[in-house]
Amino acid sequence: MADHPDTTLLRFLRARDWDVNKAVDMFVSALNWRDERQIQKTIVGGGEAVGLKKSLTTDEESFMAQYRSGKSYVRGTDKDNYPIYVIRVRLHDPHKQSAESMEEYVLHNIETLRVMAREPQDKVCLIFDLTGFGLRNMDFHVVKFLVDILEKRYPETLSVVLVHNAPFVFWGVWTVIKHWLDPVVASKVHFTSGTKGLLKFIAKENLQKSYGGEDPWEYKYVEPVPSENERMQSEEKKIKIQIERQELIDSFNRSTVDWIGTNPDTDAGKEAHERRDELIQLLQMNYWKLDPYVRSGTYYHRAGVVNRVGGVDFKAAR
Repeated sequence: MADHPDTTLLRFLRARDWDVNKAVDMFVSALNWRDERQIQKTIVGGGEAVGLKKSLTTDEESFMAQYRSGKSYVRGTDKDNYPIYVIRVRLHDPHKQSAESMEEYVLHNIETLRVMAREPQDKVCLIFDLTGFGLRNMDFHVVKFLVDILEKRYPETLSVVLVHNAPFVFWGVWTVIKHWLDPVVASKVHFTSGTKGLLKFIAKENLQKSYGGEDPWEYKYVEPVPSENERMQSEEKKIKIQIERQELIDSFNRSTVDWIGTNPDTDAGKEAHERRDELIQLLQMNYWKLDPYVRSGTYYHRAGVVNRVGGVDFKAAR
């Protein structure tokens, strides 16, 4: 990703209360987990591209059905300029897809959110819309999976969690879920009701009309097209960019060692800091050159929310 390397490490340090050893263990565990789950190859590189296959497996059909259902999407930003991710729980039927299919859908959404949630607004406002919720919609496996990965694999991703229009039947469910939450995550949970509750966190112009705001947009899935992934077929160009990236990483590592070894108040220290910052910018620019070769197109690319050079416009969706 194009994340700032310091920001990434700070996420893990904060998640472990600045205990360096625990943060390192957590970070290494997350990297190993990404390899085991084949996040880059299957989730980022595969994703919605499975919809282009002539013959889909049952899980692939289910994966695409999640996107077509509109049960979750990103739209607009909250008052702190964090992207808003809405989950409409009433549209979920836990019996219509396998646990594996839902896990891939959740992971693909989080990896796509990482493209949109960029520093300094590098967290997400998560809305669980429980309007019309019934026990028929409750999926403890998916909720537990989401809680676990946000805590262990994608720490410090959430800015706030809005549990919206929770019916009476949900409170029994909540007594189970709240015990799964880390205290830091639990402190970010707010229960809201009606338009007034959401307007405490989201400006009216950024709130959809369906929630009482002024934004007329409604989700409609845009199907993938073969041309959007053409560059993923060019192995030679991808390797060339990856070699350039590795050279930048090596330079960045050396620069970091030099920077640590200098007095920040001296000219040498300031120069080392500037050089390191320059390399971070070059690494980020390099990533956006690489991204089209390793990431299949998403709904948000096709809808115009994100482009292939890192641009994001949350109000651009068609």
